[in-house]
Amino acid sequence: MTLTLIAALIVGLVAPLARSLAWGVPFGLLSTSTILSAFVGASLSALLIGSAANVLLRATPLTPEQLDVASGAIALLGGGGLLFSSVRRLREVRGLSLLCQRLADPEDGTTAREALEKLLRKTEHRDPALYASLVLMATGPLTQRSLWAQAREHLRSVDPQALDAAQAVLRNQALATCELQFDDTHAAREAIGAIARPADPNVEIWLVAMEALILAVTGDPDGAAAKLGTQETTGNPSLEASHRWVQAHIFAGRGEPTLARRELEALQTVAGRAGIERMLRPEGPASPLARELLERGG
Repeated sequence: MTLTLIAALIVGLVAPLARSLAWGVPFGLLSTSTILSAFVGASLSALLIGSAANVLLRATPLTPEQLDVASGAIALLGGGGLLFSSVRRLREVRGLSLLCQRLADPEDGTTAREALEKLLRKTEHRDPALYASLVLMATGPLTQRSLWAQAREHLRSVDPQALDAAQAVLRNQALATCELQFDDTHAAREAIGAIARPADPNVEIWLVAMEALILAVTGDPDGAAAKLGTQETTGNPSLEASHRWVQAHIFAGRGEPTLARRELEALQTVAGRAGIERMLRPEGPASPLARELLERGG
């Protein structure tokens, strides 16, 4: 069994590196738990294969030395083959998930962002459908880290033909949100216009809020107020924050800064300082008031 144990150790040591290479994640970004689980899992698998082979081969006329060599070879080949199969399964999704988790790391965030970009570009032309799915998965983590330009670039490059109906809605909604971060209300309108309406109720409420925001920041406060209408926000703090932001633009656009400030203070209560910072774009009538609130330490 000596060679079987050595084979299991070799497979276990190779496992973390195999994950790193197959998943497109730099080895230094793998967590200790990921490395240990890869080592233990691969080692045990190879050991079990070798042990089973050893038991079965005892019925053959092999000498003990030959039996040890044969079971060790089977453990190495069988464990290696199983490792190769497992790391390839959903490798892009697993790699993307790990990289998105490390985007917020102050030390490894830049490395994770570069590796994520490389992973996405690698799949863009090889598998457009997979690329579209990965982009939709990565958009949330990217925008949460204020990587709007990277998110917008990938959303724009997705082939519409590679999307199913539900994915197309998510892509256009996300793209419209990104375009607004660059004050491109025209592009945002185009993205929203590509969505069949009415959309799913959970999506439609956000599309309405986004359309109202565009109206409010482009000089049509009355149209924005009419668009929001009496849309209910109870139980949805994120939607309430968006409505507060739109209302602040509406009041500021109507020349009512006191009411606009009141909405911004309510927004602060709902979303905090970070919520206001994330909503500074697109530039609109209430943006200077929001910056004043932030400068005062609100």
